[in-house]
Amino acid sequence: MSDESKSAKKPPEGAATWVEWIQRWERSIGEPIEQFVRSDAYFDLMTQVKRARTQVTRKVEGAWEEWLHLFNLPAATDIRRLREQLSRLERQVNRIAKDLEDREEEARQPPAKPAAKPKPRSQSQRPAKSKSSGPGES
Repeated sequence: MSDESKSAKKPPEGAATWVEWIQRWERSIGEPIEQFVRSDAYFDLMTQVKRARTQVTRKVEGAWEEWLHLFNLPAATDIRRLREQLSRLERQVNRIAKDLEDREEEARQPPAKPAAKPKPRSQSQRPAKSKSSGPGES
């Protein structure tokens, strides 16, 4: 190998020390951060942060809603309610349309032949009623 190929593969001396410094720094802060993220305190903190974020979001949305309603403009909550109402109406219309299709399909099918009813027996064909003997009769 020539001297040029050896020097081309070696990183410059300043870069090697910089990478080592970054790795040492990452190791020094990485372990404590990982321990904190796995702790109950972290999960409690995240729950509180989520609650606070939700409250702030509700207050901001409420203020915007009042402001928009002041100028007779719909807010996101109004549009959300309209979408839900429209979805319910679409489901109801689809159900009614399906019921109508089913009825039309039943009407198109030829009526099924009723099962042959047995003909009533004439008096002569009917079995004679037997008189059963009641108590005291022999």
